[in-house]
Parts: sequence; C-alpha cells; structure tokens
Amino acid sequence: MIAAPELRPLAVPEFPPVFTGHAVAVDADPFAVAVKGVASGSYGAGDVVWSEDRGRATAAFVLEPETPLVVAAQMVPVMMVALGDALGAIGPPNLALTFRWPGTILANGGIVGTVAFHSSGNAEASDIPDHIVVAFELALDISARSRGEPGLDPNVTALFEEGCGELDRTSIIEAVARHFLSWIDGWMHDGFRDAHQSWLARANDLDKHIDLPFDNGARSGTMVGMDEDGGLLVQAEGRPVLVPLCTGLGVGA
Repeated sequence: MIAAPELRPLAVPEFPPVFTGHAVAVDADPFAVAVKGVASGSYGAGDVVWSEDRGRATAAFVLEPETPLVVAAQMVPVMMVALGDALGAIGPPNLALTFRWPGTILANGGIVGTVAFHSSGNAEASDIPDHIVVAFELALDISARSRGEPGLDPNVTALFEEGCGELDRTSIIEAVARHFLSWIDGWMHDGFRDAHQSWLARANDLDKHIDLPFDNGARSGTMVGMDEDGGLLVQAEGRPVLVPLCTGLGVGA
C-alpha cells in the first residue's frame, strides 16, 4: 500500500477559461450545493463547485444544454470517459479504471467513485432542461469510502490504495476539467459515438450477469452493450431488454 502524501498546502485548482471554480468546505457536498445554486439562480453555465476535502476529489459542473434531456444525459458517460483519460494521463500505469452503468467508477475492481446527474425543473426526456449538473467524486483516502480498515472490503477502494499516492485533489480536479471539456467539444461536433466506444472499452460488466435495482423492481440479465443514446442493453430470459439512460439516472420520468 502507498500512503497518502504528507499534508501540505494544496493549490486552488486552475480551470480552463470556460469554467469558473467555486470552493466549498470539506463537509459540503459540491453536487448538492450546485443543484441548490442552479435552483436559486446563483450558479449558471460554466460554474464548477469543488470541495476543499483532501480525502476525495469531487466537483460539480453546471452546463446549459441545447438538446433534449435524453441527449443531455449523455454527459454522464462523457464525464466517465473523461475521468478515465484524466487518470490515465496522471496516474500510475497499473491503474485499471473501469465503469459500471450508469455512473459507478471502479479502480482495479473496487468501487472508487461515482458520477451524479441532475436536471433542472421537471423536464421530461424529450424536453430541453434549462441547466444540468454533472458531478464526479473519487475517493483518495480509504476513510472517504469506508469507516473500516483498508482492505477489509474488496468491493471498496481508494486511489491511494491503488498506487496513486502521488496524486492529490487539485491535480485530479484540474485533469478531469481539461479532459471533460475536450470530450464535450468532441461530443458537440461529432456526437456520442467516440465517447460510446471509449466507455464500452472500459465497461466492467460486459458479458456478465448484472442486477439493477429500480423503484419498480430489479432488472437482471447479461450486459451485452450500450445503445447509441447511452442506455443499457441486457439479455434477459432469452430476449434483449433496453434500460434507457434517463431511467438509470432517475430523471425524465
């Protein structure tokens, strides 16, 4: 195990010019703060709420889509591939980052983080929401994921446990912001195809049996892919079943 870096002052993250950073205290949730700020009009497109917490790298990006919610929700897999590229660029070569639909991040098989999504108002899947919030959280210190001792739960991990002791909150947030912006630009010009392919290349459960809990009951089957809109494709009882991305994210009902 590689220990966490010594406590030292961390710089404020520097964001690309299209983003404006807003720091929140360690005990605040950037996603919740951003969602509340969008509702009150305090935050708008390009604002990024990030946490000063040293034990996790977490930030929420406010965007103003020009597409229906069913398309705007693709920002979740787009953020996930941005995370993969960011840690691939600054992390150790033996870090295997994989994805679990719709928004779970795994490192070497253990859950290390999540991507969350919110749309303003009560937008239907076919509506264009005024704003969306896309947030990521990655655990650096195992204490940010679990109160137990490191290594006791093989399903949970943190980046310091996976050889990323040289990384810190600021370097990760900066790298993710750069790669997320690059992927957004590609998505705007060329659509979802490249992000779709990159996501599937890191799919943790492809060709595996999965169980998905929903309000109206669990859905089980073998994951066979992801459709062109980001929905999950499973083979259940000998027939293909599509779970739309908005359904998985709990939006657009």
